[in-house]
Amino acid sequence: MIHLSGKDSFVIYQDTISKKNKIAVGQWHLFDFKKKISKPSFVCNVFNKETYFIDGEISNLEKKVKIEKPELFDEKDVSKEYYKKSIEKIINYCNEDIIEKCILSRVVKSDFEISNYFEIFEKLSQTYSKGFKYILNHPKHGMWIGVSPETLIKGNFENGFFTHALAGSKSKNENLKWSEKDYQEHKYVVDFIEEKIKENGYITKESKIEEEIAGEIIHLNKDFNFNLDIDFLSFVKTLHPTPAIAGIPLDKSLEIIHDLEVHNRSLYCGFLGTIDNKNCDLKVNLRCARFSAKEVQIFVGGGITSQSNPNDEFKETEIKSQTLLSVIKKK
Repeated sequence: MIHLSGKDSFVIYQDTISKKNKIAVGQWHLFDFKKKISKPSFVCNVFNKETYFIDGEISNLEKKVKIEKPELFDEKDVSKEYYKKSIEKIINYCNEDIIEKCILSRVVKSDFEISNYFEIFEKLSQTYSKGFKYILNHPKHGMWIGVSPETLIKGNFENGFFTHALAGSKSKNENLKWSEKDYQEHKYVVDFIEEKIKENGYITKESKIEEEIAGEIIHLNKDFNFNLDIDFLSFVKTLHPTPAIAGIPLDKSLEIIHDLEVHNRSLYCGFLGTIDNKNCDLKVNLRCARFSAKEVQIFVGGGITSQSNPNDEFKETEIKSQTLLSVIKKK
């Protein structure tokens, strides 16, 4: 039995190819994008800030695990009224041509406590056949769990790289047509990714726009296969954060996010995954939550444009939060 707690530094994740669970236990260190990678490493990024790697060796998880006692992280949440007023402010910024799109997020808090938090990771793995499943603990940022539907970059120079534009959301349980707002929101991300690839390499293949199901949510999606003229770590710094998690233009959107969001995004909307000197498999940290002492904090958001409706946008965050919360609290 492996015993872990909120005082330890670790990550457990399901490998996207072998589907086997992997584990690394050690210490988190600041990651230097300029240094050569000496061994396969798991990295996690704080949204629009620093990136960390864990120094423990990645190995197959072959023992039972008990994870207990997450540390206390007192995060702020906001009322429905505050969130809707913030959306209205962003809509005004869009109408005044200050920005075109901005991602606004919030935290949904719920009482929760369990004797073994590894059981939640197992529930996610059993519930979702797709998505990147993980649970990790970082002393500065807490105990996080997630099942991300979005790849930031995956591949190598020999076989090429992959990314995709994932944006626009609707419930799988509602027979709704895609709106003009959804298509425009997705187009912003498509155009941004195309531009960044062409500035640093070239596209070898791209898909049509199709629906992508992620749990109870459906998104618009477009795949890109491409080759790079620069190293992939330099490209990561160019690509992230995308308009799918920040906005357009980037600097002004980040400024608005800082002004309107009362919480610290921390690892939400950062990236995480594995890298070595040849390969990378990095995901955007969405559909995620942080466990704090006796509660769970679900981080959710949505893309706001001039065509947004505050009630619809709030409802979207409710659906996203319940998608993850229903699995976490499932008996």
